[in-house]
Amino acid sequence: MREAHLYFYFGTIAEFIKLAPIIKELKKRKADFQIITTGQNNIKFEDFTDYIGKVKINNALPEKPHQSSLFLFFIWAVKTFFLSFAYFYKTTKCVDKNKSFFIIHGDTVSALIGAVVFRLLGCKLIHIEAGLRSFNFLEPFPEEICRFIINYLSTVNFAQNSWALKNLKNVPSINMQTKQNTLIEIFWWAINRKKGLGYARKLKKYYILILHRQEHIYFNKEWTRIVMKLVLDNAPKNLNCLFIMHPLTSKFLKSENLDLEKFYDKLFFVPKLPYPEFMTLVQNAEFIATDGCTNQEEVYYMGIPCLALRNYTERIEGLGENFVLSKSNDKTIKYFLKNYKKYKRKPVYIDTLPSKIIVDYLLTHK
Repeated sequence: MREAHLYFYFGTIAEFIKLAPIIKELKKRKADFQIITTGQNNIKFEDFTDYIGKVKINNALPEKPHQSSLFLFFIWAVKTFFLSFAYFYKTTKCVDKNKSFFIIHGDTVSALIGAVVFRLLGCKLIHIEAGLRSFNFLEPFPEEICRFIINYLSTVNFAQNSWALKNLKNVPSINMQTKQNTLIEIFWWAINRKKGLGYARKLKKYYILILHRQEHIYFNKEWTRIVMKLVLDNAPKNLNCLFIMHPLTSKFLKSENLDLEKFYDKLFFVPKLPYPEFMTLVQNAEFIATDGCTNQEEVYYMGIPCLALRNYTERIEGLGENFVLSKSNDKTIKYFLKNYKKYKRKPVYIDTLPSKIIVDYLLTHK
């Protein structure tokens, strides 16, 4: 086993959740690593102590402003880039770049910043969850653009299935498959904790509604209004609706002054919950309707019916099974809402842990 210097660079809750199984496996093998956070999200590491233990942050960059503003986000991104470059310029002077891996995840702006910084410094870049594609740069935006660029900057791309691996065939890097997303490992831990049963016990039968994508909230407000009303009007009348209040969702509802009074007896506004609580909430739902595909894999693991309120998805998990891509088609949306029980499937389990495949490479590659 060679000596390896490992650096994790991330800034969102979603990134940390999917990197946590890798960090846990490294801790199990007593391997040294460092964690640098960008502040894109306020990550509550204590929510995952039962899974991963105490997490040591070696360098935490300033957090992004909490206000939902494209301008402030841009300022934060520029500032984070220069702070990251300065930090790693100094750091990489003290390590052997041939024996060091800089690890990023997915398609966030944080991941893109890290990828550009590391390649400018001549570092070996490891990309987890590579090869996913919607083949449309405007949805999801800017994630599809970020992932496309990151794949070409990476030294090693870890793809979660054969389809994602095939999407990397023209990318000049080392491309490997992990069989599943690392998410499945921490997902089943979260489910087994059975947190957040309060809503499930109180409401008994409900569905979950999520509308929070910036390309919809900022740039396609009329579409968002229409789709929201379409779902609320056509969902089964015996079901309550749990409307998840992401920051952009709250801002949208306040700015649009929407008339939702006729739905109030069945409509419940729920704050964004910690991951274990939210997963338990999804597991007990009749179905989920969302304009994001972040949770596409989790509902696939659970076999929960899911209606994607968008035209494209960057994932294949559950397509044609429990997962329906609406493509802004009213008939598709109405049919799903009327017949959602047809999309219920059995849970998905795994034999091989993706994190072990990744860590084996990180610790033995020469």
